[in-house]
Amino acid sequence: MAGLHAFTWLCTVIICMAHVCSMPTNCRLQKRLIKECHNILEKMGDRFPLHCLEGSVLVPFPETAFQFNTSQQAVALEKTIYLTLTNIYSLFDEDGVPEQWKNVELFQNIIDRQIEENQCIMNKSQDSQEDFLRREKALKEYFDKILTILKEKNFQVCGWEFVRKEVLITLQFILNKDLEGVLISSRG
Repeated sequence: MAGLHAFTWLCTVIICMAHVCSMPTNCRLQKRLIKECHNILEKMGDRFPLHCLEGSVLVPFPETAFQFNTSQQAVALEKTIYLTLTNIYSLFDEDGVPEQWKNVELFQNIIDRQIEENQCIMNKSQDSQEDFLRREKALKEYFDKILTILKEKNFQVCGWEFVRKEVLITLQFILNKDLEGVLISSRG
């Protein structure tokens, strides 16, 4: 009888461990999911249409918002990436996404998953609030410009292609940075 009780207890522990290990990791952005979003977005439409080059606008990427020189800046960078994802989600939540784009909903779901699972990032404290506020301001200006251009182009295909191009640049920049300790490199 004692052997059966021990076996039952051991099985319960194994089941609980399996459940905990399969749960999503909170407060850690997943590089794999950002890469998946980039890949989906890249394949979502064709190449940037040549006719959209006419009247194209240059919006400087806010590279300074993603500076990462010391481990003290890790939390501010995490928050910056989190805010970037929320801004991207907001852009794609606008009406008028081209019908011919593939997997828009999947893209939105993955972004939403990262946002939902990592809301707690915004509660982390960092050494310099001023550093984060500077990053937040640069991101806001960047995404406001993108949204303004989308509106100026009346949410037509060229406006959306511009959004897609800018978001691809943003995601690729994040993926190319050495963000050890900020992004989880692997997770199923």
